[in-house]
Amino acid sequence: MPSVKRCYRILGLPPGSSKEEVKRAYLDLVQVWHPDRFAHNPRLQEKAESNVKRINEAYE
Repeated sequence: MPSVKRCYRILGLPPGSSKEEVKRAYLDLVQVWHPDRFAHNPRLQEKAESNVKRINEAYE
């Protein structure tokens, strides 16, 4: 599990952000990196899956 500081960095937020800010950043990033958006390109889909995994871990 990444450190709290790293989790904020992955989500693009400063440490101490509110729960609402964390949730909004999480939802925005998952929408941008959702693997289904890259179904036409397997290489990019793999990268998106990796990014979403990191984002999910940071959000937890």
